[in-house]
Amino acid sequence: MFSRGKIKENTSTTTIISESTFFVGDISSGEKIIIHGKVNGNINTDNGVVFIDKGGVVNGSVVCEKLILNGELHGECCCSILDVYENGFLQGDVSYRTLEIRNGGCITGIVNKVTDEVQNNVSELVKTREN
Repeated sequence: MFSRGKIKENTSTTTIISESTFFVGDISSGEKIIIHGKVNGNINTDNGVVFIDKGGVVNGSVVCEKLILNGELHGECCCSILDVYENGFLQGDVSYRTLEIRNGGCITGIVNKVTDEVQNNVSELVKTREN
């Protein structure tokens, strides 16, 4: 009935919060995070990508290399690349290096472009923002 072979180890490096999931707490990862559901907490992936899909909602701060927003973010965001899609809505403070907002996307709050004088590292963006 059950195989006695080796258990195949999952080598996936993507964290996915599914559409029907409501997650409370902080998420920290070095890789890609995809949000289809709801998260009440902070997300940190210094050198990774965070994708908040249509219908996905995050209440908290996001620190990442690249944020792709097609859902909602209510809170702070610190990233090198911010790409707001048609359904994307961000309410809060934003620090970024590169910004693209597609027709229909929306940002409300304080938006700060970080100059190239700051090192190409999200951790440095966070330090600059705190000062």
